[in-house]
Amino acid sequence: MRFYDSGASLTTARKWIKSFVETDDSLIGDIKAYNAMDHIADNGTGTLFCCVDERKASAKNRKTEKVTATPDTPDSILQYRTRLTKSRQGVWQTTSLVTVPGRCN
Repeated sequence: MRFYDSGASLTTARKWIKSFVETDDSLIGDIKAYNAMDHIADNGTGTLFCCVDERKASAKNRKTEKVTATPDTPDSILQYRTRLTKSRQGVWQTTSLVTVPGRCN
C-alpha cells in the first residue's frame, strides 16, 4: 500500500483493510470501473475521477461463508475522486480519496 498510497489515503486504506481482517471477510464478485478522467495541474499534482459500479460485489465471511451482497441501488455506483502526487521514485501515489454515492448515474 505504501508504494501507491501516502498521507491520508494510506491511513484510510489501512483502516479499511483492517476492518476486513477483524471481521474475517473477503471481497468477492465483480467491480466495474469506467469513465475515467484525469488532469495534471501546473504544480505537478494530479486528479483522477472515475465511476465504480459495486452492485455485483459482496463481502464473504471466511469462517461462516455468509455472503453480504452490495445493494442493487443507484448509491452502489460511486464516483471516486482522487488527488495524486508523484513519489521520489516517480510513482503516482494517491494522497486523498473521496467517494460520492450515486454521482455517476
